[in-house]
Amino acid sequence: MIFMCDVMLGKLARFFRMLGLDAPYIRQGEGPGPASKEEAQSLFFTKSNAKAGRPGTVVVHSNDPQEQIVEIREYIEPYINRAAFMTRCIECNVLLAKVSKEVVEPFVPEYIYHHHNEFRTCPSCHKVYWEGSHADEMHLWLREFLQ
Repeated sequence: MIFMCDVMLGKLARFFRMLGLDAPYIRQGEGPGPASKEEAQSLFFTKSNAKAGRPGTVVVHSNDPQEQIVEIREYIEPYINRAAFMTRCIECNVLLAKVSKEVVEPFVPEYIYHHHNEFRTCPSCHKVYWEGSHADEMHLWLREFLQ
């Protein structure tokens, strides 16, 4: 399943990506294209009431990102897989690749390099990820979200 978000829902798209969901970000003037087989298995989240009623479209009413998550929970909950959590780049939506510690040494702070052993990078933007305290907080939030 693909969870597309329009230009007004960038934070929601990043949240989907943290959960490991495929969440393309549709920029201004773009929209879901002709329905390919893959796009037919997608939901389009938008703030635009003008797009309401289109098949596969969910209009998000809240402006607050945390309230948006509660508002759309029913649409994403069946697709959440804890094993996929934090496996996508929150910037580009690309699946992250595991890399050796030595590969990332020049790109992470010295403290991080010496206190973490597992790293992932985005093959597209080359951003480096590791599980720090923010990940622990996200795991806790996810457990609460799924209850």
